Amino acid sequence: MATSTRILVSLIPALLMGPVVAFALPPLEQLETRIELSPAVQLAERAYESTRDSLSAGRIGLGVSAFGSVGYAHNHDIIDPLHSWTYNQGVAGGGLSVPVLGSRLQLEDSLSEQQVQLLQLDARRELQRRELLARLRKAYGDYWQGQRLELLARNYLQDEATLERVVALRTRAGLLLDADRLELLSGFSLARRDEAAGGADREVALGLMRELTAQDLDGGIAVRPLVPAACVRNLDASDDWADSDPELAGLRKVVSLRETSPRDSALYPVQSSVQLGYQTREDMPTGQHGGSTVLSWSFQVPVEYGSQRRLLARAAAAQLSRARLEYEIRRQDLQQQRRELIVRAAVLEQTAQFAATRLAAADAAVEERNLRAVKLEGDVAEQLQRARMQHYGAAKALVEADRAMVYWYADWARFETTPCQPAPGKAGPQLYSSDDVTAARAATTARAASLRTAAQAPNPGFVQAAAAVAANRALYLWRSAEWLNFAGTALGERKFAEMHSAGIARLLISLDAEQVRRAIAEPSPLVRAVRSTHEHGLRVELLLGDPGWIRPEQRGRLLAIIDGLKSVPFDGLHLDLEPEQIDPSADKLPALLGLLEQTLAAASAASPWPLALSIHPRDLEVPVGESSFAQVLLRLRVSPTIMVYVANPERAVAIAEPLLGHYPQLSFSVALSLEKSLGPQESLWSYPEDERRRRIARVETRLAASNFSGLTLQLEDGWGDASGLARLATGE
Repeated sequence: MATSTRILVSLIPALLMGPVVAFALPPLEQLETRIELSPAVQLAERAYESTRDSLSAGRIGLGVSAFGSVGYAHNHDIIDPLHSWTYNQGVAGGGLSVPVLGSRLQLEDSLSEQQVQLLQLDARRELQRRELLARLRKAYGDYWQGQRLELLARNYLQDEATLERVVALRTRAGLLLDADRLELLSGFSLARRDEAAGGADREVALGLMRELTAQDLDGGIAVRPLVPAACVRNLDASDDWADSDPELAGLRKVVSLRETSPRDSALYPVQSSVQLGYQTREDMPTGQHGGSTVLSWSFQVPVEYGSQRRLLARAAAAQLSRARLEYEIRRQDLQQQRRELIVRAAVLEQTAQFAATRLAAADAAVEERNLRAVKLEGDVAEQLQRARMQHYGAAKALVEADRAMVYWYADWARFETTPCQPAPGKAGPQLYSSDDVTAARAATTARAASLRTAAQAPNPGFVQAAAAVAANRALYLWRSAEWLNFAGTALGERKFAEMHSAGIARLLISLDAEQVRRAIAEPSPLVRAVRSTHEHGLRVELLLGDPGWIRPEQRGRLLAIIDGLKSVPFDGLHLDLEPEQIDPSADKLPALLGLLEQTLAAASAASPWPLALSIHPRDLEVPVGESSFAQVLLRLRVSPTIMVYVANPERAVAIAEPLLGHYPQLSFSVALSLEKSLGPQESLWSYPEDERRRRIARVETRLAASNFSGLTLQLEDGWGDASGLARLATGE
């Protein structure tokens, strides 16, 4: 396997844990749902509940209170100087009391500080969750980056024994200075240090994730975390975000509370209450009973009412001014932090793109020196090793750029209110997910193919042009059960290496009815498979095909699937809806294509991903209303894949080339068949491998127009036949 393919493709979790390990670390978004179980979150929740209940208990005192009294008296009354009367008397009474005027206002004021504390604890609950979310994201990023660093170092160390022998021989022969020998070997010491550092980072991060999620996590495979900064780049500097910020919302409530302070009322100093009661008396010697009903209103006004009133008003004004100033200072501080994060996102994106491009360039340099090492003699071994050292440094720079972006994502948790969703018709919400690396790898694949064929083919210019287009091939994957379970297995490593060798950049993944049902109920396995495929540098599009969805009465089933899977980070939605499967009659085709137009419009409105369609070439020229169906696709922004299932490359070009020229604004892919079940007139499978490669390269080179997006290859089992696909496409 070529060095470039080995180095880039080897950055897969399977090598980290060994081929016998098939489990994986839960994805970041799944771990984030367990933040609520963290002891710190539970502590903040208990503090809030305690203060809330205390405040509710205090508010009860503002309502009606019951009072009562029971007494016994031994009386000795003097009637006149010569007579007295001794008797016993029982007294009992009760009633209702309501605080009014200043008494009620003073009770409300005594609860205001408790209300402020409750508002602060309420904001602190959410801020605590976001703080822990940031720590979890950083820990997950550390784990993922440590995993990648270990893989990178292990891959680099594979050549240590071979290089040591080579440099030792060249040093003894006087062809290499000892200083140069030490320089060439120093990279292995660095790689061993990086391997140890990556393992240590993973252990520390795993312990922190266990603490934050209250879950006994195993040290399995981590998949690339989504970094949804694409939405952040679309934000402006407005203050709309402040409306939903928990801290600022709490401070605004404090301001509102201070604005309605009871101390501003002129009745605040007046203590008053209203009582309604009944009292009964019993004279024990005579057995007589008596009672009375009492309604009373009492009040008390301080002598220095005016002075107290002024001081209370000044205190209330000072509290209000402080609350407003605190809100404004904090709002400006958070606004500045948020602006800095938005600006930093753009810088980090450019840094990541530069690192990916630099890695692709270093990879091409290693590939070129590998080829020279086969053909030439001299100091090519030292040049190759220096290229590998530069490649190792470039790969580490990409790892560091990734870490910086994940840390940015963690810091963004402070301002994150809801998960960021991409706009309809756009790709997934990554700051840089697989797209940048995919483009870099595609360029590298094209470069490697051109170098390889230039050394072997009699006409290198022709093959180089074909290699440039071959880097963007797509593959129908109608059977996806094995693909769904590839993560963390040696099989996945091998299959994706074969696809890279074949120039495959996109997978069109089909799900059967049972797989769709399971994915809608529990999308985590599908999300993990898509993201792991992104890790390997391939884009993933959802492939759905049922001609019945063309009809209005069945269209809802398609929309339900799209809605159920919209959380999966697919790169596109590809529909295979052939009207001829409903009715092959030529006179029915325009009407069926009209219904298909309606289905595509509904799917485009519902889909969060770009839309593509597999279609027969002749359908593009069929009139639908006042335009052709190709113009309908252009208006709906649907990219067609025309199914040119002919084995003769000249015939395939004759079918596709006029369409590309007639509709230059449409981006076309051309589907060729490699199916074993079709005959030699339709499928390339029955031809010798050299002839297959020649015919594929012929089609790709002849169709190298600006609106030709590459070939899409059709096999019965794209995953199972990946090894044959790699052989027929590259000749390895």
